[in-house]
Amino acid sequence: MNPSPGIKITWLGHSTFKIVSARGKTVVIDPWLANNPACPPEMKTLQGLDLMLLTHGHFDHIEDAVSLAKALKPKVVANFEICQYLESEGVAGTCPMNKGGTQEVEGIRVTMVSASHTSSIRSGDRILTAGKRSVLSSNSRMASGSTRRETPQSSET
Repeated sequence: MNPSPGIKITWLGHSTFKIVSARGKTVVIDPWLANNPACPPEMKTLQGLDLMLLTHGHFDHIEDAVSLAKALKPKVVANFEICQYLESEGVAGTCPMNKGGTQEVEGIRVTMVSASHTSSIRSGDRILTAGKRSVLSSNSRMASGSTRRETPQSSET
């Protein structure tokens, strides 16, 4: 699938993607950079970030979310429980949502749809429930994290 003209998508390993929108907004999906063996060394540090999308709470999807959010101050879209966790860690600018919801953040429409996968967060020696797994869809592109959607989607965009 080719992205829309003017959009640049870079795979950073596992489920981590960096997207630069046609309007120049930088988006990161599931930021696992520093300890991700598949992430290119030159991409392990980001210089700017407007929007972070988190599909679920497993370490290989959010390990760098807190540090990036504190350092670069993007808007962060995730399910309600993950946003609560991030806020408890001192992250500002969260945009909580639930399945079926759509919101526009930084000029980008994000929709959360249902998916089958667990979601938890390891915080020190505790494991926190992070709601049920969701998929974020943005402007007809899907970020499925570690799973597929439960229901088929039309191929039309």
